Amino acid sequence: MPTENSSASNRLLGFWELMSISLGQIVGAGVVVLTGIGISITGFGTPWAFLLALGIVFLPSLCIAALGAAIPSTGGTYTYVRDLIGQKTAFLYLGLLVAGQLVLATYAIGFADYADALFPGIDLSLAAAAVMTLCFAANLLGLKTAARFQTMMVVVLIVSLLIFVGFGIPRIDNFTNYTSVKTVMPDGIGAFIAAAYILRYGMIGSEFISELGGETRDPGRNIPRVMITSLALVTILYMAIGFIATGVLPLHQVRGESLAFVAKEILPPALYVFFVVGGVMIALVTTLNSIFAWCTKGLFMATQDGWLPQSVAIRNRFGTPFLLLTVFYVVGMLPIVTGMTLQYVTILGNAVGIIFGIIPVLALYNLYERRPDAYAKASFKLPRLAMKIVPVMAFSIYAFGVYLSMGFIGMTGFVTLLVYSAILLAYAFWREATVNDLRQSKQPDRSLQ
Repeated sequence: MPTENSSASNRLLGFWELMSISLGQIVGAGVVVLTGIGISITGFGTPWAFLLALGIVFLPSLCIAALGAAIPSTGGTYTYVRDLIGQKTAFLYLGLLVAGQLVLATYAIGFADYADALFPGIDLSLAAAAVMTLCFAANLLGLKTAARFQTMMVVVLIVSLLIFVGFGIPRIDNFTNYTSVKTVMPDGIGAFIAAAYILRYGMIGSEFISELGGETRDPGRNIPRVMITSLALVTILYMAIGFIATGVLPLHQVRGESLAFVAKEILPPALYVFFVVGGVMIALVTTLNSIFAWCTKGLFMATQDGWLPQSVAIRNRFGTPFLLLTVFYVVGMLPIVTGMTLQYVTILGNAVGIIFGIIPVLALYNLYERRPDAYAKASFKLPRLAMKIVPVMAFSIYAFGVYLSMGFIGMTGFVTLLVYSAILLAYAFWREATVNDLRQSKQPDRSLQ
């Protein structure tokens, strides 16, 4: 069965290109927007809440890393679910993933908000649409071009955040606030855990590089290495930022504020502008660009499996399935043109993301039974017992996150999601015969090893 850019000659991404995509995906709206929200919930506990957020993100990411090492493929998470759980479940997952990319608007709208701080009076909707279109256009020019664009932006992003840390750490006078339970958990352990669940949104993203398995050199080795390394680096950086955000100014001044508020206090004017542009605005753009880099992969595989007409997967001369990419561009533009707020889009996208994120994690549970050959050859693998325990633990983590999200999305949002899921399943049952006929007529090559 054909796969997108799956030949060895088309595997364009090495360790560092993959690392730039992963870092750009992770470091985005979360740290620059949600840090102030974390402070409002748990105060001086914010740096430690980032550490707990790593634990919340790590187990699900570990599941995807193990799957990426065993069966690396284009459209990774979709193919894991298809091969290890079932094809109708895979289509449901894919439909929820597409809907979850409403969150694309989060980064574009956030970019526009910060641009307005530097250039008051600009048209926010126009600015958001412009940056969305820029990332869309970069990815139309092919994955390699998008990766180079990403690498340049990630370098500027990391430099600006390191400048923030370098100027900020010496301004912290009292570190004892971070060693007392009373100051770390002022409203109890429940509030501390709630803050960690909110801050986890700023740490997700590394798992989606598994979507690029078909375009990655030595994917069985590089995917887990990049996922684990990028999460570790980001956690250290975020904890340092958390110390600065809570330790430079009084807590009541920084509750609910973005990092730009603290940056204005600690940085000279020229570096402050550099931080807002290079640290905050580019953080939003890198995440937006990263999503465009991987988002079409599952849909492409779905066209090859027969769920969608293969004609919609037509590629331009740069190898980009431009119609599929346009689907995500339209989904991301919807909140902008309809006037949704940044807060509502962020919460809704996060809630849907938690729900669809549960499904591929559970695929690891069946890896050894259904693909023992792939498990045996994997360069990174978990013990067989761990492949049963870790997915269940990860499922519990995600299920608790879904429970916490219900109050945010409300009954209307919950019912809408149920109706949408029912439509996806109805289509899957109707289309399954066509998919089965196509599978019988072809000899699929499911694994790109």
